[in-house]
Amino acid sequence: MTDQPDRQALLVMDFQAGVVERFGDDHRLLGRVRSAIDAAHAAGLLVVYVRVAFRPGFPEVSPANRSFSAIAAIGTKFDESAPGTQIHSMLASQSEDVIVTKRRVGAFSGSDLEVLLRSRRVGTLALSGIATSGVVLSTLSLDPPIEPLI
Repeated sequence: MTDQPDRQALLVMDFQAGVVERFGDDHRLLGRVRSAIDAAHAAGLLVVYVRVAFRPGFPEVSPANRSFSAIAAIGTKFDESAPGTQIHSMLASQSEDVIVTKRRVGAFSGSDLEVLLRSRRVGTLALSGIATSGVVLSTLSLDPPIEPLI
């Protein structure tokens, strides 16, 4: 573990308009996440927003994937440019923040998150997510695990 702020990051995962809406748009939760983001900024940590979205026509979605094929069946709601895939307005990013688009449940699967973190030499992550049993546990449970950063 490092105490160097430039080697730490806060991941803000799945807090996009369409997902937040499904969980009731709880402003108390969003306020707590906003406070964590503000604290991370004040401490000099990298803030990475992770959202789930797909290319038009959903070429990344296999018909065998029950969860995501159901999303593809409802149309364009999860297209990359759709309003529902954008970060919730209460959690708006700043210019130094990074937005990563993932194509699976976990933040590392189908995204460039690992490349981003390695290039910044980030060795410590704080995870936040709206669907803990989905995005947080899937991101935490890496197989194979990422090697420690030097």
